[in-house]
Amino acid sequence: MPDYIFMLESRLSPEQLQVLNRVQQEAQDLGMNLYLVGGAVRDLMGGSPIRDLDFTTEGNPLRLARRLEEEKMRRVEIDSSRRSAELVMPDGVFLSLEMARSEVYAAPGKLPEVAPAPIMEDLRRRDFSVNAMGISLTPGSRGLLLDPTNGLADIERRELRILHNYSFVHDPLRLLRLVRFSARLGFKPEPRTQELFEAALERGYQEYIQAASLGREVEQIAREANVAAVLKALDDYNLLAVLHPLLPKRTPDYEDLAKLQKYREQAEQTGYRPDPFIAALHYLSRRLKGGARNQLLRNLALKKATVKQVLGLEKEARKVVKLLSRRRKIAPREIFHLLTPIPVELLVFVLAEYSSKQKVQAKIYNFLFKYRPLRNKLPVRELQLMGVSTGPKFDQILEKYFEAQLDGKLRGRAEQLRFLRKLAGVPKPVPKVTRKEKGKKAAAAHAVERKPVATKEAGPAEEPAALAKAVEAGATKPPVSKESSKPPAKEATRTLKGKKRARPK
Repeated sequence: MPDYIFMLESRLSPEQLQVLNRVQQEAQDLGMNLYLVGGAVRDLMGGSPIRDLDFTTEGNPLRLARRLEEEKMRRVEIDSSRRSAELVMPDGVFLSLEMARSEVYAAPGKLPEVAPAPIMEDLRRRDFSVNAMGISLTPGSRGLLLDPTNGLADIERRELRILHNYSFVHDPLRLLRLVRFSARLGFKPEPRTQELFEAALERGYQEYIQAASLGREVEQIAREANVAAVLKALDDYNLLAVLHPLLPKRTPDYEDLAKLQKYREQAEQTGYRPDPFIAALHYLSRRLKGGARNQLLRNLALKKATVKQVLGLEKEARKVVKLLSRRRKIAPREIFHLLTPIPVELLVFVLAEYSSKQKVQAKIYNFLFKYRPLRNKLPVRELQLMGVSTGPKFDQILEKYFEAQLDGKLRGRAEQLRFLRKLAGVPKPVPKVTRKEKGKKAAAAHAVERKPVATKEAGPAEEPAALAKAVEAGATKPPVSKESSKPPAKEATRTLKGKKRARPK
């Protein structure tokens, strides 16, 4: 039996895993049964990146949402009628909490009547089989895979299959969802699903989609890895007209959407989680003029603050460009302080919108991918080991250290530690001598004391006495010493041309 918990924990990012563990603990404290469902399980089984975390509880999830909000999570939306909540962590992890429920539709496109239900019934009322799976996070059954509609087999076949014949009639938004999942996953609708999809389009069920539901779907499209591909797929089925009748003619700005996606991916690889919703809406609607653009945004039932952000995005981007273009040269520390208050989403948009302004691009690039990563690697632990306690002085030392790094003064590790010790007022540590090194030094000193003194050998002064003895004895040849028995040595001398020649000594 596969270990789905191990698979899950090995595939989630550290931030997502932290959220998962926190939600599990809070649900357990409240005595609620908790399940990870929907896209997270589908992407886990299919090997795709896990984007958002969708949880279902048997019980009221709003109690759980209130406890999680105390952990500095930001509320995105609360739906009391469906008992659902959407939250986002400070690091950008999105999660949704929903009650396990049943749904009864009175008319196409109308909001359903909901009632609490067991988890298996909740999974069977979903849109496609690949989204109707769950993993239990309840202590008694933790790690159990729930797959009542055999979605795992459809993932292996790379097919999308609706769960009942009236799926598109009851909720026409599923027409858009089918196209989105096909474009993202590369899955094809199985034959019966394709027939029902085409029949629903012919009968115009897409016109019954509620504005609030449409707005949530566009938000999901904006967070896709390839927004342009999804919008083009919708255009192939003339579903862009659901957003506005003029949109199929005045198409979205696909070229700039591709640029936005490029810079967004670079930011995500560095650890940022920019929300692309506002920028994607801007490129989706920018070719619609005046009232048509406002009408499209109203069709999505967006909040006034969101509409204001979309319409004012270009103006905010021009402010950033002007800020960075005042002087030709700006010091790194000044760039850091200028751009720190600006949201990452806006900086990514400026990169896409003003890709031709190389000087502005270079400054934003350095800030996002060089200066801010340095800020996240300050030597907090080293400073603590030097005995500096946390407080104003501690923060001031780190700030000066960071500014010196921005100025390019701290090149190597040794130089960084010297600078940090100087700021902290800590003297340079004296290197400790080990016992082994002490023993080596003592042995070397003892060997020098016991070294024997060399004696002087007999030299040429002794040779006349030996010669006189030999003459007195009547020797015919004088004695030859060992030194004199050797052939005379030749000395090498250099000529003016640099060659050597031997001459007798």
